[in-house]
Amino acid sequence: MPRALPRESAWKTRLESNDNIDRREKSADNPGAASAHGTRGSPMNHATLSARRPFWHLGAIALVAALLGTTPAHAEQPVDPMGPNAAVSFVDHLTDVPTDLAYMQAHKIPMMIFFHASYCGYCVAVDNEFIIPMRLDPKYKNRLLIRRVQVDADTKYIGIDGKKHDYPYLANKLHVRGVPYILFLAPDGSRITSIQGTAMDYYGYYLNQDIDLATDCAQHPKQKKCDGSADGPGL
Repeated sequence: MPRALPRESAWKTRLESNDNIDRREKSADNPGAASAHGTRGSPMNHATLSARRPFWHLGAIALVAALLGTTPAHAEQPVDPMGPNAAVSFVDHLTDVPTDLAYMQAHKIPMMIFFHASYCGYCVAVDNEFIIPMRLDPKYKNRLLIRRVQVDADTKYIGIDGKKHDYPYLANKLHVRGVPYILFLAPDGSRITSIQGTAMDYYGYYLNQDIDLATDCAQHPKQKKCDGSADGPGL
């Protein structure tokens, strides 16, 4: 809590007191002048005035020194990279599975992985029609993490085992046999559901249905509908 500074009236009183002291000092140097505490011709000497001089200015200096020297600095607390306050992007390339899972568990949200390839024209269509608009739509933010995986790229990521792997390794591990492929994972890395194919007329409907399912399963994981292991493994 900040210290209360002296009010203006208190400073004014102190300044007036100091002005009176200056006049008394002048009287002491001129014996013929009227003295503040004696009759004309019997002034107080300089030693007496110095002894009675108030030390308000020393108090003010001490106050300023206390405010500058004793007020604790509020240092920023380091952010735990595995904790709920970690800097985790809503949409990004998959690079760090342990950090993403820790964030998902702290916030009880699922992950949606979009598998695509540089040679895949349908992937571009799904990306432009659905993935990119989701990134720009605030209703999806804080509901899930969206991760992109280009299966023919040399990109490395940190796996759930803490080791670095490439994207083809991940696609093979998760039984991704073709692209575009969308996979939903629970906060513990288990599989919830997936979408494979390019029925564009119905893609948006199935995508929203699976997002609702995945977010519900992230909040309430014990439900039977949340077990997608029959369709393939999770992380």
